[in-house]
Formats: sequence, C-alpha cells, structure tokens
Amino acid sequence: MKNWQKLGLLSLIVIAIVGIRVYFIWRERNAPLVQKPQVAQRKLSADDIVQPRKLYIDDLGSARELDGKTVWVQAGYELDYYPYADHRIDFTHRVGVLPGAVPLKIEDIITERTPPSIHSRIPLGDHQVFAIFELPNDDKEYATAIGYIQGNDSKYYCDDIFYYDDPRQMYKHWPADIWQAVDQHQAKAGMNELQTAMALGVIQQSDSSDYGNRTVHYDTGDKKWAVTFQNDKATTVKQE
Repeated sequence: MKNWQKLGLLSLIVIAIVGIRVYFIWRERNAPLVQKPQVAQRKLSADDIVQPRKLYIDDLGSARELDGKTVWVQAGYELDYYPYADHRIDFTHRVGVLPGAVPLKIEDIITERTPPSIHSRIPLGDHQVFAIFELPNDDKEYATAIGYIQGNDSKYYCDDIFYYDDPRQMYKHWPADIWQAVDQHQAKAGMNELQTAMALGVIQQSDSSDYGNRTVHYDTGDKKWAVTFQNDKATTVKQE
C-alpha cells in the first residue's frame, strides 16, 4: 500500500472515531430527562405540631419548682400512688395507678427511703423522690415517685411522666366525644394512637412498629384492651 493510501485510510479512521464521539455526545444531550422518583412526605397532622413543654428537671432544687403548680399525667397507668398523711407515705396501702390526663396539684417534693419489697417502675436507689399531690375534688394527699437518688447521682422522669400544660388546651382540636372517652379512660372507634394512649395509658405492647397500622394491647391494671388501627384510626376496640 502506497503512502498516500495509508494516509487516506488513517484519515478515514480518525474521521469515523470523531463522528462516533460526536454522535454519542449529541444523543446524551438530547435524551429525555429522567425524573428521580419522589419519596412521598407524610403531612404533619395537628397532633404532630403540638410539642409538650419540657422543664429538663435534673436535681431536687429544680424538681421543687413544681411546688404549688398543677401538672397532668402523661404516663397513664404507669405511676403507682400511695396515701400521704402526717409527713409519711403509707407504702402498705397502695391506692392504685394514675390514669392519663388527670390533673395533680403538687403540694411538695420530698425524698423517702422506699421499702425494698415495693415494686416500682422507677428505681428505688438510696432514696426515691416523691411528688406529694392532691387530686380533683379530693382533699386527701397522695405520693407518687418521680425520680431517685443513688449516692451522688440522681435521675428525674418529670418530663416523661407529666404534662406541664393542660392537654385539653394543647389538643383542643380534638372533638368533644374524644375527650369524653379520654375522661372515661375508654377507647372508641375513630380514635388515633395518641388519643388511645391518653385514654388507656402507656403500658402497651404490639408485634408491629408500623405506628397507626397495627394492633396494640393496653394494660390499665384491672382491664386489658386490644385496639386495631388502620391509617391511625381505631377500627376495632376489644376489652380483653
């Protein structure tokens, strides 16, 4: 093959390579845009917008700032309470467990060495910290544990067990029939999980973590309930 033929062949190869490259660039730039699938965002509900106030109580001094104030039970059916009279807690006569949304007028914050035979969901420590309170339409005083002291350490659960504002105002968008069920500590069809927990308490179990789409079992001490939710609405309510 003569030199001019070789040169011509080489030129054709270069032109072909450039042409192919130009074609792929053109195709890439003119290809239709592919939209990435959009992840559906759950809309915030009126309940989601409510953020219960926290006081970050972490010592006896800050706990005693509750003296004279009214709090409401957030951890329904979790707090054991006892009679309190003559500056003594009567551990031998447990009254029961406090239901959700009940107002407590705090009269004092004290420490007490709890008998080791007492079953408590709050650790006994060296001493437990108790809120002394009155219930509505009841002039007697009662005590419930809110924390414990162990040596130089202490732990307070106030932000988890109390509302510091009236839940009826916080969730005033709930219908009257829902609040009636909460006040009666009963569940009814149509309630969401938050409303049901306020009525039946936080002692609950479920075999699913799909909040709002599952069956939840509630333990209120003397009664047990099974509530099935779909789209965060109770569809089936059974007292077990």
